[in-house]
Amino acid sequence: MPDASIPPDVDLIVINYGNHAPYHAAALRIAADVPAFAIFHDAEMRHFEAGVINLHGVAIPRLASDTIPSLHIEPCPDLVNAASRPILEMLSAMSVGAIVHGPHYEPTISAACPGTVSVLPLCYPDSGTAPRRAQSSAKKSAKKMVTIFGIISPFKQPERLMRAVGQLREKGEVIDIHLAGPIEDHYQKDLVALANELGIEEPTFHGYLGDDELIRVLDDSDVICCLRHPITEGGSASLITALYRGRPLIVPDVASYSMVPMDFISKVSYGENCEDLADALCKVFDHPEDAMGRAKKAREWAVGTYSPKEYVDKLVPILDEAASNLPVYQALRQITKSAVTPDGETMDIALMSIARIARDLFFAE
Repeated sequence: MPDASIPPDVDLIVINYGNHAPYHAAALRIAADVPAFAIFHDAEMRHFEAGVINLHGVAIPRLASDTIPSLHIEPCPDLVNAASRPILEMLSAMSVGAIVHGPHYEPTISAACPGTVSVLPLCYPDSGTAPRRAQSSAKKSAKKMVTIFGIISPFKQPERLMRAVGQLREKGEVIDIHLAGPIEDHYQKDLVALANELGIEEPTFHGYLGDDELIRVLDDSDVICCLRHPITEGGSASLITALYRGRPLIVPDVASYSMVPMDFISKVSYGENCEDLADALCKVFDHPEDAMGRAKKAREWAVGTYSPKEYVDKLVPILDEAASNLPVYQALRQITKSAVTPDGETMDIALMSIARIARDLFFAE
């Protein structure tokens, strides 16, 4: 229950943050009351803040100073939108430690969180119940089936795929694009118009599919594309689902997608480039046995990497470390309650002095 009291015998509270206020807004009360550990499922939190304001009339405060001068560092740049960064900073600053599901927003969280921030792949089970079709490289067809699935929006980059297919059409490749998932009517019309402009076949629009139907579409695909731009989530359930199906897979080489070994899948640039996507498709079509062999290894890797056991085995020591530092954070919260003026206004200078002293005493490396 959102208003339930926190049991007194709990050693550590773990909060899951996501970009949807109806699911996560009540967590703010807990984070304000007690030091808690945070799991950030999204790198974009503006919808969360807007929902909190609309539902409860509460705005998330901002830190007193800019904690992050520059986060565009190689090899993994921070991809958090500048407008969303202050929200993540504040939530991180209230946490005693944190988990992120990809490297693309770890710098933002680490710069503001006083505790350790760990990159831990998303735990996501294989929900497939339909019989897996026999995966044979002997499958012969003049047309190749390439599928994008999930909520079909510009974020999934179907236009990028269509333009790549348009380039391959000029080279004699005949490709069927399948879009498996809900799509708004106006966007479907836009994609049909683009297909006509490019001179390619209109995509097959499946609409919403149940688990078994979706699995059959994925298992029939010669290639699955898990493209994304911009990336706002932490880990990608679509990526994991595709890996479990053991089909040749193309992803952008960034964020949680970059954590999958290059030996198992094909990676393209993060952006709108159509040429490298067309090249990746060609390599799969030209070397189907190699592509299927890599896909099989990718499935085996995914079954271990994203399993509940793997997640728990890595999560427990992370929580143990956070719990060991809990008395320090509890004491600091008590001290900072006194850092106010006689009128009740927060004294930022005093708070920063307390933070510096605590850092030197307890957290110096």
